[in-house]
Amino acid sequence: MVIMAKSLIVKSNNKIKENRLFNTINTIALTIISIICFIPFLNVLSVALSTAGNDINFTPKGFTWYNFQYVFSDAGFWRAMGVSFLVVVCGTILSVTVMFAAAYALSKPNFPARKGIMVFFIIVMIFSGGMVPNYLVVSTLGLTKTPLALILPSVVQVYNLILIRSYLEGLPLELEESASIDGANNLQIMFKILLPMSMPCVASVSLFTAVTLWNNYTSALLYLGTEEKWYPLSLYILNYIQLPPDTLSVAMKDLQKDNIEAAMIVVSIIPILLVYPLVLKYFTKGVTVGAVKG
Repeated sequence: MVIMAKSLIVKSNNKIKENRLFNTINTIALTIISIICFIPFLNVLSVALSTAGNDINFTPKGFTWYNFQYVFSDAGFWRAMGVSFLVVVCGTILSVTVMFAAAYALSKPNFPARKGIMVFFIIVMIFSGGMVPNYLVVSTLGLTKTPLALILPSVVQVYNLILIRSYLEGLPLELEESASIDGANNLQIMFKILLPMSMPCVASVSLFTAVTLWNNYTSALLYLGTEEKWYPLSLYILNYIQLPPDTLSVAMKDLQKDNIEAAMIVVSIIPILLVYPLVLKYFTKGVTVGAVKG
């Protein structure tokens, strides 16, 4: 017994040392990755706070707020931000609702043609039709030059559907059975019971969808044409970056175009940065603990 106890103590100590080594390596690696990711953002922020001619630096040179003042006074910039908010809010709600409903149906083992439909979704996810077929579909439906062209083509996201379906399959079946006994139908079970229980997954998927829609400029570039009033923020900034210097206004003659671009980029990422703290509280496990009582 003494030998076995000593053996267990040695194994426990070795495991603790291994865990400490693993955590130390992880901490160092993640710190390095964080610094590498933060350096470009620091450069953009410094350029936005610098005067003309200082476009590669990590601290503001010739500190000025004028670049941000110009952005805040640009009516077109705020109109584009409003379009982006409209697209992100409507697109995220619609996409998550559709994906959750589809995932709920596909998570049922007795759902007809369940495997065949999943295979179809996976094939569509891997093999895309391409840009031309997508444009033809959107154009035929009459969605071009409207904000619907930025929302509807992005509603179905198979990867998110698979994430939600996998999460729903891990929830206890007793939840649905008890609700059915109480007289709840499928819609009530889905939205009043499973949806609140799936908030960690739904929050993650919502964040992925929102970021994708916020940064998406290819759809706007492809479908909106010259309809500038519906340009989202990403396309507005892209068009500004592509402006030749001789087309700039007189108020910008003393400014470097790169500094204005940096200020626009900084302002454009603030809304997404503000969303993260609101979503992080849902990134926890153990939501279903105590939901089923024996």
